[in-house]
Amino acid sequence: MKTKRGFTLIELMVVISIIALLMGLLLPALGSAMATARAKKCATNQRGMGQGLASFAADFNGDFFIPGEVWRASVMTPSGPQYIWGQGDPNFFLNNTGDLNSGMVALKYWVPNIVISPCEVNKEVGVKGEIAENGNIVAYDHSAYNPSEGSYWAQQSAPGGIRANLNNPGDKKSHVSYTNQTLMGDRLRSKWHSTAGSDSSLLGLRGTEGGMMRDAEDGSGEWTRSPVHDFMGPSGSWMSGILWGDNSITTETNYYPANSRYEPRIGEYSNGIKKDHIFQCEFTGSTDDSGNPSNYLAGDNYLSYSYLAGDEGFPNLLVTHDELKD
Repeated sequence: MKTKRGFTLIELMVVISIIALLMGLLLPALGSAMATARAKKCATNQRGMGQGLASFAADFNGDFFIPGEVWRASVMTPSGPQYIWGQGDPNFFLNNTGDLNSGMVALKYWVPNIVISPCEVNKEVGVKGEIAENGNIVAYDHSAYNPSEGSYWAQQSAPGGIRANLNNPGDKKSHVSYTNQTLMGDRLRSKWHSTAGSDSSLLGLRGTEGGMMRDAEDGSGEWTRSPVHDFMGPSGSWMSGILWGDNSITTETNYYPANSRYEPRIGEYSNGIKKDHIFQCEFTGSTDDSGNPSNYLAGDNYLSYSYLAGDEGFPNLLVTHDELKD
């Protein structure tokens, strides 16, 4: 009578070793495939946001959504003060990242989850209505839209609004992954419009603080410890899709994309086309009300993640950045 023979210990160890070897070969490939899928989904989000801007422009004479030019002051009529779309003094302080995103969601050109990248690595950034804020889930407040009372969306300072402030005291939760073209100065006229072309950056993932490309000093970490290098691509290097004015998307690995060029003019004379850093406003712009030239008012590309803006008379921009890793 034949007896059944089981596996010996050596045979089992050989099988386990082969499985471990296969896992070691397959896991990196699987991780790379998943990262590629996230990057493609991120590009899909950006393209959807670009289509939303284009749809708004088609409805409003070619202009992209500018928060401060929608949410205006009331105007006096024979029946008293009234809020009328497109009339009244603009509120340029609303031309920030949070109110841009909150307004586009309120007007139903975007949805809350499209402004969060699948490549997002900051645990303080998540979809509005899904990430806890001070321990509570707070959905976007669509009821804030009440044009007759001069209310067009839930402002980012309100509990139901979309926030873009990574250093907010008390609760650092934010609901936006992407920076946007700074809505100030010549950029509003030349780059934030349906006629903008492939040299106008509209949206991109966040960069380092101040767009720095190296540590300010040994060990300071502005570059080496920035979490923005974990969005996509090799560890320790920045990579992002950039949405351009013609709704094309390019994958960039540095802050000087080939598309980003600017021709500064001083005294009406051209000084030649220059490379343009997309996270810095490095060129001199027009003058403010005090007669001082301001880089905020120039027309170069400047992607920012802001929570408060200024007007052309008193140009200012309060921006926020990811905290450095330990």
